[in-house]
Amino acid sequence: MFRVTTVVLSILLFDVAFTDHPAGTDRNENVLSETDLRDELSRDSEYRLPVDVVPIEYDIDLDLNFVATDDRPAYSYNGIVNIIVQAVDENIKQIVLHANVDRIKAITVLTSAGKPMPLNPNSPFVIEPLYHFLRINMLESLKKGDKYLLRIEYSSTMNDGPLKRGIWKGHYKDNDGIKRTYATTHFQPYNARQAFPCWDEPMFKAEFKLHLTRPSNFNAVFTNTGLESTETLSNNWVRDTFKTTPKMSSYLLTFLVSESFQVIAEDTSFDPPIRLIGRSNTAGLGAKALKFAVGVARFFDEYFGMPYNTLNPNLNNDHISSPDWASAGTENWGMVSYRELYMIMDSDHTIMSVEHYAATLISHELAHKWFGNLVTCAWWSETWINEGFASYFGYLPNSIVFPEYEHDEHFNSRYLQTSLSVDSAVSTTALRTEVNTPAQVTGNFGTISYSKGAAFLRMLSDMITPETFQKACRYFLLGHAYEPAYHTDLYYAFKEAIEEDGTLNGYEGFDFYKFYDTWVNEPGYPILEVEIDYVTGEMQLKQERFLLSASATPVNPDVVYPIPITFSSKNNQSFTELKPIYMMSGKTGVVSKQPGEEWVIFNHLQHGHYRVNYERKNWELIAEALKDESQPIHHLNRAQIVDDMYAFMRSERIAIEYGFKVLRFLSNETNYHVWNPAITMFSFYRNRLRFTPEYNIFTSFVLETMEHSIQNLGYDVKPDESSTTSLHRQEMLQFACNLGHEQCIKESKERFNSFKDDSKKLDPRISRHVYSVGIREGDIADFEFLLTRFLESNFANEKLEMLRGLAATRNPTLINRYLQLTLTEDIRTQDKSTAFNYVLSGNLESASTVLEFIKNNIDSIREVFQEDAPNNPVNSVISNVASYLDEEGLNDYENWLRTTQSGSAQFNTGINAIRSARNNIAWGAANAEAIIAATKDGAAQIVASATLMILLAMITLIV
Repeated sequence: MFRVTTVVLSILLFDVAFTDHPAGTDRNENVLSETDLRDELSRDSEYRLPVDVVPIEYDIDLDLNFVATDDRPAYSYNGIVNIIVQAVDENIKQIVLHANVDRIKAITVLTSAGKPMPLNPNSPFVIEPLYHFLRINMLESLKKGDKYLLRIEYSSTMNDGPLKRGIWKGHYKDNDGIKRTYATTHFQPYNARQAFPCWDEPMFKAEFKLHLTRPSNFNAVFTNTGLESTETLSNNWVRDTFKTTPKMSSYLLTFLVSESFQVIAEDTSFDPPIRLIGRSNTAGLGAKALKFAVGVARFFDEYFGMPYNTLNPNLNNDHISSPDWASAGTENWGMVSYRELYMIMDSDHTIMSVEHYAATLISHELAHKWFGNLVTCAWWSETWINEGFASYFGYLPNSIVFPEYEHDEHFNSRYLQTSLSVDSAVSTTALRTEVNTPAQVTGNFGTISYSKGAAFLRMLSDMITPETFQKACRYFLLGHAYEPAYHTDLYYAFKEAIEEDGTLNGYEGFDFYKFYDTWVNEPGYPILEVEIDYVTGEMQLKQERFLLSASATPVNPDVVYPIPITFSSKNNQSFTELKPIYMMSGKTGVVSKQPGEEWVIFNHLQHGHYRVNYERKNWELIAEALKDESQPIHHLNRAQIVDDMYAFMRSERIAIEYGFKVLRFLSNETNYHVWNPAITMFSFYRNRLRFTPEYNIFTSFVLETMEHSIQNLGYDVKPDESSTTSLHRQEMLQFACNLGHEQCIKESKERFNSFKDDSKKLDPRISRHVYSVGIREGDIADFEFLLTRFLESNFANEKLEMLRGLAATRNPTLINRYLQLTLTEDIRTQDKSTAFNYVLSGNLESASTVLEFIKNNIDSIREVFQEDAPNNPVNSVISNVASYLDEEGLNDYENWLRTTQSGSAQFNTGINAIRSARNNIAWGAANAEAIIAATKDGAAQIVASATLMILLAMITLIV
């Protein structure tokens, strides 16, 4: 085998510009039209590369330019990529790979002996922009098994900001207020092709050697591997060569080149040391993130039995804190990158929700070193193998290493309940779902892959025991290290561990293959219907797929989900026993309890990915227990009852009136996990009633229901309170203040004024609602004060909270000023649409002002928000405003869209959002009377119960 750096190259030159859009170029002879491409490649996987030629090694030389010169534009780069490829089929006369760069300058192919392979002179290569294919046409066939050197010279341009990924430039200000620039990469899932021509699919693993040429003042350079050598060139340029990576997918390659990034925190007890790297003016602020990284790194080294430092000697162990980043974090091997929001934290500036999430994010990304990097899903149809495991392991280590955050209990609200909500739609997809186009690939990085994937794995771990689950993980990693893998590979690893340990032997007739195959390849989940014979104790179980829409029918009504069954009763409580007592493998089943009238609750701690409905009698027994003696029912199962009942009311399985009767215990509930889905439920109904006369009545009911919990929490952070309590206060008081809770508003105004007058420090754990109330109830001076703090803050998480607070202003002039801010660099690219939507949620009356701003500034919004970014930020803005408009506003909005925007990329998004908003308004009008009746009935029940207790007490005294 030869190395690409030792070959003398004979170059065949031809110069071609390359962009995403073929129209208007002078190279049509080399570019197929989209129509021709669809005709030629009309198959289910037309975006997929052939597998007849595969890459073995890459040698990538990038020359990065930051300042315009006579012959080069600013923020551009020249590149040369040398790829050792191997022909794996006979008679190959075309090499097909990905390329999405501006300009192809030269291509040559050499044999292993250095002999040039002639290209077709009539059509040496074809560029297919729709698919990002570069087809290289040979005159002679490649020989099966032989290796060749493919060399491509090209040039391209850095993207502006993180949203379009690839190689992009960001910015920050140093301690002296000087604007600094940096360049970095974000290649997942299909953006390495923007940086260099390559086989940009996860199954094509290869080794990568990177060379970076840069101006000498850009002297802080980081990448996946350690520095091998540095060469000083002429004119103050420097060329760095880095050590070869392990065999990996193209999307895992990364680098960062900056003027002043540096190591801001480090643990040298690891080899290589764990380093946090960020902008120079965050030095000393990475201690908490480093603590999280060190703790979970030790856990994973032991848990997987494959310590990180044994995977490859060249890999770094770095964590990059980037001011700009499209997602929360990305698992580049050796150099994990994060949005700075989650890396720079301290007790004086960071809200608890950020700190709480940061721990799981770091654990998630570190888990990818094994699940995703060492073993990679073969194609993005199997994204859940990467992301489901990383999400599951985002919580498991932290609940052990950092028990003070109680992450194991937060898994339900973070993943399980989110998955149940999304997975109840007719249009939901299975864990393993075929994807083809870039949009489909991007869409598969969502709730199903992350949340349902994690929930399925937790359910599986409970079923086979955590010890067997750990063994299966090790078998999978050892058996497929440095290779792509399929869900069938994962199945066999679990099958082997299960059979060795016999952990499913107790389930007579249970078919593990059917369990795995159904949950991985079928969309949706079941609802378990329970009928109880209290005389005999026999409980009849029945299942069907749960759909949120009452009128929807499943595509496959015959699907049977194997369900792990756990249950507790009033007289036999075992909520923490998570291994199923029975595996329900059919449409129906039977389990038994002791005879007698008592409540029964299925699905311990809501660990199973299914919902449970009961006959009326058991719901009444549960309701009485919740109202009179809630503590014996575990709080996670109380949360399950809220989450399930909300879904049953929406799907019309249970009448709203009856559902609210069961949930009347909330007026005495103080637990965070129970209130989290309750706030979601109340927000849904309140939003639907927004334009009805009943809106204020319902709001009053919600505030009355919340009162006991609010008083229990208090308005100030208590010494040594748990992180969960801090989260509860944050969410409860934000919701209460938004609903107009008088005491919440009064207390928040007082704290804002004290903070403004510098007489009292503001604890960040209460800053969210204090900022919002202070600005909503304040004046221009208050707005100016917080805006100045926002512009001066050095903490991304604090700035985002201030941004949320500023958006709450009621003053239309200040709203417009705030929205203008989204068009400037003061609000980072990834935060622009978020900041825009803060205005809508901050004040209901702001919607008309927001709409006018959109109408007057749509062209600037499209440009600055980057409408062609994969996450569609402009679509988000266009869509969200509709849900806050009344019928008059919707008519105005629709008229503007139809008269001025009919040809725009956002037209259909806007029209669909208007249609959805009108449906929600109609639903609220149709159901308002029933909802209010239900709340009054619930209140009456509470009053009646209290009255009865007083009468009984009086009778007792008389006797």
